[in-house]
Amino acid sequence: MPRALDPEQDRIANMRRRASMLARHERARDPETGKSLIAVEAGRRGGERTAERHGGGSAWGLRMALRRWHGVSLRSAEP
Repeated sequence: MPRALDPEQDRIANMRRRASMLARHERARDPETGKSLIAVEAGRRGGERTAERHGGGSAWGLRMALRRWHGVSLRSAEP
């Protein structure tokens, strides 16, 4: 997609895209939880990929906690 020559046109186009996506998320809102089903599904898929890449959610969480709170870096489960 070609970029607009005028930065103002580019900014307006981005704002229109954002407004469109916000409306789409609003329509996909779960009445029980109030969360966007689109965002929930995207987060679930991202979590699955992270778990696959790092050898499981628990292992990843432990590595992140050690790195964040104790400055200890463990090698990833990848060969």
